[in-house]
Amino acid sequence: MSEHRERAPGRSGMRMVFGLSVLVLYTAFILVVTLSPTQMDVNYQNAVVRLLDALHRNGVPQWFGYGEVEFLANVAMFVPFGFLVAILLPQRLSFLTVLVGPAFSAFVENFQREFLSERVASIYDVYANSAGAIGGLILAALLRAVIHARDRRVIARAIWQYEQGLHPTGR
Repeated sequence: MSEHRERAPGRSGMRMVFGLSVLVLYTAFILVVTLSPTQMDVNYQNAVVRLLDALHRNGVPQWFGYGEVEFLANVAMFVPFGFLVAILLPQRLSFLTVLVGPAFSAFVENFQREFLSERVASIYDVYANSAGAIGGLILAALLRAVIHARDRRVIARAIWQYEQGLHPTGR
């Protein structure tokens, strides 16, 4: 008698639609921030300088300045993008986030260079954005690992209960 293995259930259509919608909206947000004619931080520059002054007074090294804050902001902006791309791709293809993140960032920087004279295109922004996308990929992989471990425990417990003749709720 051959052993019959059931296929894993398909991806939830509603979850995919929701995830793709969030990704599209977040991508639009990134495009608004990065492709506006002037830099968004112009209006917040004084606030960032005041924050840095407070941080320096409280032990943050003096070398940590405006450029570092901008770099970290670029990293942070692309973490959700990388997370969403990695989660929406099948697990075996989630590594493609390593290509999608830098490609999207390079597109943004090239667009700035070619069409937005008030903006400054920078390879460092591509590095920062790519690091953020890869950070999102890592978070997605960790989330998948946690869920996989939980599912294995739930399945193992259900099998054990079945073998013991117990009701699945433990009664």
